[in-house]
Amino acid sequence: MDQSEGELNLWNFSFILMLMINSLIFTGFTMMTPILPKYTISLGATMSIAGLVAGVFAITSVTIRPFAGFATDRFNKKHLLIVSTIFLALSALGLKTACNIYTLFFFRIVQGIAFSISVTVSNALSTTYMPKKKIGEGIGFMGLGYIFATAISPNLGLQISTRFGFKYVFYLSFVAVMIAVVLMSIIPYNPPNKENLTLNKFQIKISDFFARELTIFAILACLFTFMNGVIGSFLALLGDERHISNIGYYFTVNAIVILIIRPFSGKILDNKGLSVIAFPAFIMAMAASLLLATSTSLWMVLAVAILYGIGQSSLSPALQATCVKRLGPSRVGVATSTYFIGYDAGQGLGAIIGGSMAGKLGLTFVFYICGALLSIGIVIYYFYTLKTKN
Repeated sequence: MDQSEGELNLWNFSFILMLMINSLIFTGFTMMTPILPKYTISLGATMSIAGLVAGVFAITSVTIRPFAGFATDRFNKKHLLIVSTIFLALSALGLKTACNIYTLFFFRIVQGIAFSISVTVSNALSTTYMPKKKIGEGIGFMGLGYIFATAISPNLGLQISTRFGFKYVFYLSFVAVMIAVVLMSIIPYNPPNKENLTLNKFQIKISDFFARELTIFAILACLFTFMNGVIGSFLALLGDERHISNIGYYFTVNAIVILIIRPFSGKILDNKGLSVIAFPAFIMAMAASLLLATSTSLWMVLAVAILYGIGQSSLSPALQATCVKRLGPSRVGVATSTYFIGYDAGQGLGAIIGGSMAGKLGLTFVFYICGALLSIGIVIYYFYTLKTKN
């Protein structure tokens, strides 16, 4: 089978293989996310430094994304995916061997670079196996890899680190990502015409790195994922601070909700447009942030997981699919990277600014800030819809 099968059927061999690859990449990555602040503190760092270590990954990703998008559109996607994913696996072992904050920062930056390229290429490559009329639905299902990972990995990482130690989390992450590399080697891929590809490599424009016409969608992604960065980095510490046991189940419940909602969000986008999704998603996320600011029990945290999960599962794939549709197949790499620049920026700033604020003002204040940013997102999108109607 080859890429042409994607023109006829969404659920083809290559598309299913890409789902498996995404699942393994995100499984290996997300199991490390909630333990990194604790791991960093165990090396003698403060909460602010722990937030910086967590956030430097996303900031690195933001810096690399434009180049990742450019490379995706110009070079062999399969080869690029394999090499970047191997480095992603090796970065997990590097974090395990870190003996001080400096080496931890180094391998976290390597991880950010590798993850940025790997995910950008993976998302772009997957669209080549989707029917053109089902791009929104296909991208929605591609998120199942992330959903599967967040359903089990963060809590798994916390449980393994508690019972056996941090190093086993990094070992398991390495194995999961390397299995993804093996699957990448068997996926069928027909690269574009080599003559055109070679010619285009030497024609470089700013628009090859960042699509200015998609700036609004990158900003919306940034405002929305700021809270995601805070939750991913500091939820475990929130549980310790407020004596909420088993708080890791937030990730499981959140992922189950996303698993239920996400397959439908792509179809809604394809049939109804972005506005039907964006406004409810921001409102639910804002309600979740305010509830988490005052949560004192596990059931309240799980209610947050449901609210934020509905918003997250609806808006994230809708924004990404909208970017891809706006630019078309020839610029799928820069469309994907432009969206993820905003996505990564929000996650990184959430971890860095959240850590700084939490150390001085407390986590409660940080979640109120998340709510304020989400309300700004509603206002920005409202005025955007007014402008596009005129």
